[in-house]
Amino acid sequence: MEVSMITVKFFGLLNVDNNIKHLTVDDGKFKDVIEEIITKCPTITKKQLLSSVIFINKKQVASKKSLSITLNNGDEIAFISPSSGG
Repeated sequence: MEVSMITVKFFGLLNVDNNIKHLTVDDGKFKDVIEEIITKCPTITKKQLLSSVIFINKKQVASKKSLSITLNNGDEIAFISPSSGG
């Protein structure tokens, strides 16, 4: 039986602050993927993820609408933390 996995990539402060560039998680609903990311990387919060710019398969999605999206084997999510400046 083939394992269904999706790739999650982190950019910006999510990458720097948590020292993680990417990981793989089980496919399923986006909201379940969020919970799996938090379990695997406890330094990342749900708020950080949902306040990020989110791309699924290189298409930007609204974070509120993304929770109901079903992700399939081979899909890719990218979280880009909002920039900060001064």
